[in-house]
Amino acid sequence: MNAEICVVGRCRFDVGIGHHTYAYCELLARNFPVCILPTEPELRDRDEVVLPSGRKIPVWKGQALKASIFVDVLWNGAYDTNYELTPQDGLRLALVVFDSDLLPPEWTRILNERFDGAIVTSPHMRDVLEKNGVTVPVSVIPLPLNNEPLLRRPAREWRGKTRIGSIAAFHPRKGADVLVSAFAQTFGDRDDVELVLHSNLSFSRTVENLKRQIADLGLRNVVVSTDNLSDEDKSDLISSFDVFASFSRGEAYSIGPREALSAGAVLALSDVGGHSDLADVPGVFLTPARLRLPARYVEIDNRVFGEQRGVVVEDAAATLKRAVEFVESGRAHETRTARRAYAGALSFSRMSTAVAELLEPDIRAFRRDAPQAEHVSIPASFKTTIRGGLAARGGFSHKRARVIQAHDGGFFSLFNTYFSHMAWDLKDERCHRTLPDWDVNRFLERQNGAPATSFCYGRPEDGNAWTQLFEPVFDLTVEQMNDGDLLYANAVRPDYPFNEAREPTLTYVHAYRLYKTPQFRNFRRHYNRIYRDHIRLHPELAAEIDRFAADLPTDGVLLGAHVRHPSHAIEQPGEGMAHTESYIQALKAQIRDKQLEKKGAPDWKIFLATDQESVVRRFAEEFGDRACWFTSVERTKEADDAKLMGGGAELQRVQGHQVQHLMAASVDTWSADLARQVIRDAVMLSRCQSMLHVVSNVSTAVSYMNPDCELIFCRPGEMASTG
Repeated sequence: MNAEICVVGRCRFDVGIGHHTYAYCELLARNFPVCILPTEPELRDRDEVVLPSGRKIPVWKGQALKASIFVDVLWNGAYDTNYELTPQDGLRLALVVFDSDLLPPEWTRILNERFDGAIVTSPHMRDVLEKNGVTVPVSVIPLPLNNEPLLRRPAREWRGKTRIGSIAAFHPRKGADVLVSAFAQTFGDRDDVELVLHSNLSFSRTVENLKRQIADLGLRNVVVSTDNLSDEDKSDLISSFDVFASFSRGEAYSIGPREALSAGAVLALSDVGGHSDLADVPGVFLTPARLRLPARYVEIDNRVFGEQRGVVVEDAAATLKRAVEFVESGRAHETRTARRAYAGALSFSRMSTAVAELLEPDIRAFRRDAPQAEHVSIPASFKTTIRGGLAARGGFSHKRARVIQAHDGGFFSLFNTYFSHMAWDLKDERCHRTLPDWDVNRFLERQNGAPATSFCYGRPEDGNAWTQLFEPVFDLTVEQMNDGDLLYANAVRPDYPFNEAREPTLTYVHAYRLYKTPQFRNFRRHYNRIYRDHIRLHPELAAEIDRFAADLPTDGVLLGAHVRHPSHAIEQPGEGMAHTESYIQALKAQIRDKQLEKKGAPDWKIFLATDQESVVRRFAEEFGDRACWFTSVERTKEADDAKLMGGGAELQRVQGHQVQHLMAASVDTWSADLARQVIRDAVMLSRCQSMLHVVSNVSTAVSYMNPDCELIFCRPGEMASTG
């Protein structure tokens, strides 16, 4: 599959700027086909680059693209032209990190002239860009972290000796000298506190000065490391810290402290840039940055760009002391779950949708419950630029949507099939929406002249029958739901139309196994969350149900009974099915057990859902006005039921006697009203405290419409709770 998105960046993944490449390649690749263009010339002739996760990303070879993201240093001096590598035939975005309050003017010019949008890692960076004259729209996306391995590790337990650690580039701006002085002032003579300083990226003069400073201070409890640590060794080191400290003069984001939060460490930081974003996390201590210092960048032609803020050694020492006391008092242990939870929100898994949203602005309409980390902000102007730019280039061509077509089945067979696909597709990062195609004309075309046996839920002129029953999904309009070209744009149909590979016990005869599985309760609650997020009844249908429910006791007990036609026996375990008298006896037992007929008992009613007139008559005889049902419903006639029951077991197992089969026989009797009738019954059943039921698609739907409704499976002569 041709990749239409290119990440341009550095492939040394053990340093911060290389992590940009890793994060954007990994997360975009989870959602789109992606390629990479390394800024290291020696890597561009390769066929692929392997990420630390093991994912293979093909190297861009000049094919047409729809979008590119440049994630290396934007411009690093007079001879740096890496930004010119960004392919010019698609949308161009740049990830911008800088740790001063003033951008190099070259950066502003490059962003405005060569890119369509900018991405920054902290809200303060958006302000810096705008203050410096950047006119392209700017989004804030905290840098995603590959911190799941740290989050899986057990947190360090403090055992009397406190370890303070720091992992940062040994660059003069990072303030390692301030940290050493502050440590010496507070803990220099203590054997129960130690300081570990590490960097994979070091500037030799800075390291020499740091070691000389430690020797001059006579510190024997400070370790300096410049080893090139593996990911595992680095995680071991981070996990050994009780306190992570950094008193740098400026931070566009700062990966190290957030990795330390993943391990549960307490933080002692300068109150600058990306550090300040962590102010509200328990166990994070910020040091006021009172010193105004010129921001000199030796690597950018030794030029000065604006100011940075330094901390006074005495302030840093006080912050270290507070952090260590927090550990030694036990409060760090009490609050570490909150620190790890904050870091968890920045993990690759939880940031996937935020990164995808940069290039698929409407994806959250589908992934409504996708996590949203603090500070994520993609403004309307950015989304407009992306939508317009992609539309002008024909949009992405790869398949990233699924369409679930109406099949010849009962209404809740259609609904459960679609809804189950949606529930599973929400977990599939390569699927960006799942849409129902219940267009009656297209259904008839697929039938190719064969008569329908069950489908009868709309007229050819209704278009997509979904719009007659529910509000459009994923913020689409009715017109869009009826636009076949839009439904099928970049879409595929599922390999397993009924989702039987992913949810084998969902429908038909298998549902009894679902009801009995220990995971049924979790199934109900999981599906309910998705149902509440995405499904809205058509307003007129919702109002009709509410009018019916208004006549029922608001504080009383509502018992439900779903009595199915006897021909459904073939779907039941052992082909035996409870019918009217079994339900009546089971309801009487409930009334007795709940003591509903005793004086002072709450008011109560029975809601009946059935497709047989004979059942309505028996319930009226037995329960009088305590029983209620919808009156405007297509039901089988008593004479037809009597004939069926008198024909023996074999006749009862033959399809064709149910309302859906009778109505499906002629397109002239098809109507969305037939679906409305079934939906009304299911919604009212879901509002009951309990429901007597047998195996049915309606029962399955009710189970997740309200996971707190007690489901009681009704057998001939017995009943049993199914959850």
